Amino acid sequence: MPKVNRKLTETEIRNAKPQEKDYKLYDEGGLRLLVRPSGTKVWQYPYKFDGKHNIYTIGRVGEISSGDARRLRDDVRKMVREGFDPNSHKEKKKQDNISEHKNTFQAIAQEWCEKQSWAPKYGANIISRLEKDVFPIIGRKPIKKVNVHDILAILKKIESRGALDVAKRINQYCTNIFEFAIIQDLCDQNPAAGRSKYVKSYKRQHRPYLRAHQLPDFLKSVEAYEGKKPIVKLAMKLLMLTFVRPGELRGARWVEFDLEKAIWRIPAERMKMRREHVVPLSTQALEVLKEIHKISGDREVLFPGVVSYNKPISDVTLIKMIKLIGWHGQVVPHGMRATASTILNENGQFNRDAIERQLAHIEENKIRGAYHHTEYLEERKRMMQWWGDYLAQLA
Repeated sequence: MPKVNRKLTETEIRNAKPQEKDYKLYDEGGLRLLVRPSGTKVWQYPYKFDGKHNIYTIGRVGEISSGDARRLRDDVRKMVREGFDPNSHKEKKKQDNISEHKNTFQAIAQEWCEKQSWAPKYGANIISRLEKDVFPIIGRKPIKKVNVHDILAILKKIESRGALDVAKRINQYCTNIFEFAIIQDLCDQNPAAGRSKYVKSYKRQHRPYLRAHQLPDFLKSVEAYEGKKPIVKLAMKLLMLTFVRPGELRGARWVEFDLEKAIWRIPAERMKMRREHVVPLSTQALEVLKEIHKISGDREVLFPGVVSYNKPISDVTLIKMIKLIGWHGQVVPHGMRATASTILNENGQFNRDAIERQLAHIEENKIRGAYHHTEYLEERKRMMQWWGDYLAQLA
């Protein structure tokens, strides 16, 4: 390469015409201009690294000025002096940019959600919340570039509409997503960690539930119910005897029941946390199931709806029944779980962990959760029979 001590003028650069073959014009400091037959003019800097000759492409004329080309040449020379290969550095930067474009917050959030063992409806609900409040603000941003200010802006916007509970939940989702990204080395810090303390405190609104002294009157009201569909009353009775979630009750299928062993196995795909749930059945629950079988035993579901006899009753059916029997505002179907939990805990006969396991509350320690599944089953059988006897005495 000829040694040149002068800069190419703008006129020389502009007037460099294409020829049949590539040719080069040389600038000072080793910089050169490659002119192609197509008319394209490219700034290049030849360099030697680790005993090998290489060419660093700086950029095209028209996309980069001669002044910027010379400054980048100086950067490349400095890199070589410091022991770095400029082309390797450029490739790494290119791959980082590709990775950033691929690893946006939204992409990682969706991957995180897919990795969880949630029921489809529960996971869809979380994604829906993120789509509403988070993705429009940071969804397209590379996750490693999301900062504390971004998170606080999201939380403050949610807070401004009074949805304080949602703000706390969103912050927890974001915290978990960043932890997921850190494990995969996609970002270094968790800007969402601990940020929920900047959201105003809120008073959690608990679902209304029955106290022990209200149960006798409520049971009488249920027994006196004379709606068009007798199966609705039976659904309410089974809900009280098993205290499963209303959605788990409504979707019950006959194939899930082993009446000889007095066991109801709710499959993982129907559970909130995607884990199979075992419900021991009391003698009272078995009697109710016999009555239900007379009505829907030839169907797939226990509680067929009006529109389709092979699809369950809607989520408002039991709510309407509560309203019709005069208990609107005092209890909701989901509140039966709180009623059972409160009375069983206050009774003192049963291990708190057995009660929590029967409520299908997720264990933070999954190993401990597996232990509960086996260790407390016999106790849960006794507990469910005690609960059935307790309700029978009140009625």
